[in-house]
Amino acid sequence: MKKKFLGGFMSELKKGDVVALAGGDTCQVVRELGRGGQGIVYAVNYNGSEYALKWYTQKVSERFRENLKRNANRQTPNEHFIWPMAVAEDPNGGFGYLMKIRPAGYVDMSKFILVTARFADVNAQLNACMQLVKSFLDLHRDGYSYQDMNDGNFFINPKTGDVLICDNDNVAPDGTDDLGILGKAGYMAPEIVEGKSRPRKVTDYHSLAVCLFILIYMNRPFEGRRYLSCPCDNDPEMARQLLGYNAVFIMDPNDKSNAPDPSLHKNVMRRWDIYPKVLRDAFCKTFSKEALQNGDLRVKDKEWRDILLQVRADFVKCPKCGKFSFADPDSVDKKCAYCDKSFGDYRMLRVGKFKIPLMMEQKLHECLVHCSTDYDKVVGRTVVKNNEVGLCNNSGESWTVTCLDGTQRVVADGQGMPARKGYKIKFGNQGETAVIE
Repeated sequence: MKKKFLGGFMSELKKGDVVALAGGDTCQVVRELGRGGQGIVYAVNYNGSEYALKWYTQKVSERFRENLKRNANRQTPNEHFIWPMAVAEDPNGGFGYLMKIRPAGYVDMSKFILVTARFADVNAQLNACMQLVKSFLDLHRDGYSYQDMNDGNFFINPKTGDVLICDNDNVAPDGTDDLGILGKAGYMAPEIVEGKSRPRKVTDYHSLAVCLFILIYMNRPFEGRRYLSCPCDNDPEMARQLLGYNAVFIMDPNDKSNAPDPSLHKNVMRRWDIYPKVLRDAFCKTFSKEALQNGDLRVKDKEWRDILLQVRADFVKCPKCGKFSFADPDSVDKKCAYCDKSFGDYRMLRVGKFKIPLMMEQKLHECLVHCSTDYDKVVGRTVVKNNEVGLCNNSGESWTVTCLDGTQRVVADGQGMPARKGYKIKFGNQGETAVIE
């Protein structure tokens, strides 16, 4: 297999080429899957199964190579990363890495922006956001930053919201600034656009917020009227004005200079008030003029996790029309977005920082009542009997309930209890104590 290295470019592979992997294994090229600015991704046969091989056609630095080798030798932060499995090299300068291939049913995040893909429902949408946040929380906890977060890095299953994260050759220890990576316009933090910083964890926070905003509101957070009136954002000086320290969030409550255009930004204008206030406040905070200029003021991944858990808990079934809508605990006007009727009076379970509306078909997730990182496990559900809402214990352990008169009763797994105002619930031996309001 002959390769040439000329003028900074490496030759492409062809069907049948055998590529050597670190450790002595090999893989064989089957077909091309796609190509981008750095290189080409091929489907390859490895140990009798189909995998993907990213092969660089552009010259990469020795520091980039060594960083990628280290990534291939460490464990993936979690199951959502399509992590480098082994580095591929040849004596003539060819270089790449082996990874799992994207399974069927996933599409590029960019297709959601173009509205050529849609989430099956709000639950799938919120699940995608939760998985993104959890993944980067795990990555940052390990001491790494992603450095180039954008819509080209994510594959999403529209039916479930499951997320896979690719292009993990950019991942490096936080503070690493010599890999030659800056990011993609519209996703880079303002300090990178201004040339004042290299990618790091705090710039990841900005990029993560941009991705979340796009997935929820289906418009870009800085491309409002002001952005559209400018002739070109490819000019460095223009880019600094539009996406640097002088950027203006399209929903900035105090600066309407870059507000949405009603003919082009219908999605965000329609959805902005439908989603809970806690979400609106988070975006206004992280995209505020202060946070654009000071990364320490941005909403962090841990905060996004708690915000999204609250938003998910707010998504309830309307007792009037039977459709799901947001019962925003911070809103004075608690109406269904579909039938425009009031949700009426309902009980609220307050547990720690979370407020859970106890309405029909509500789920209690373990992460809300325990110190748990399992965001999907359900430990309880609401039940309605004789027009009175109650809670059913599905946790596998007993709850202790303190009644209004101070007496206590045990609710075993599989049993139920009335959700009466003033009752306190201790969720197992290690769980939080909640109050019904």
